[in-house]
Amino acid sequence: MYDFIAGRIVVRKPTYAVIETNGVGYRIDIPLSTFEGLPESGFVKVFTYLKVAEDGHRLFGFATARERDLFQRLVEGVNGLGPSRAVNMLSHVGVEELHRAIEEGDAAALKNVRGIGEKLASRLIVELKGKLPKETGGNESKAASLEVDAKLALVALGYAPAEADRAVRRARAELGSGSRVEELIKRSLSYV
Repeated sequence: MYDFIAGRIVVRKPTYAVIETNGVGYRIDIPLSTFEGLPESGFVKVFTYLKVAEDGHRLFGFATARERDLFQRLVEGVNGLGPSRAVNMLSHVGVEELHRAIEEGDAAALKNVRGIGEKLASRLIVELKGKLPKETGGNESKAASLEVDAKLALVALGYAPAEADRAVRRARAELGSGSRVEELIKRSLSYV
């Protein structure tokens, strides 16, 4: 339902964050890996997954689309895992190590996560091996993602999308591909 939420970070805790977008604060459950990647304040973009259940709705957020896609595969592809265990796995193992353990059939690495026993570790390997999202893109997709983030920041600040697009392209040309999103936003502001 929601692909991502971009806005100002209001609360940043190890298990959740609150992001304000257009006057609405979204409480988003996050793994520890996402918490470590979020700034303490400022503009952020979090890729989301909405879990709808009988007892309520929970919104989960991730620093990257790959992390979100892996979480989705864990929750939807493995019977009995559930979102809380999936977040726990991402918090303690991380995307790369989890991907490696499943693809290589390393049940021992999976069992090191609290709440994951022999049966569940084996089920993870059997049901997900060869079906996990691959890492996409290189420097080009990262640069494009930074530009999108910078444009979203400018639009959130009230600039027109076309104006934000022109400013970000001009700033990117000046700064080059090695800049961080914060630098790109600051430079773009001088062109709007």
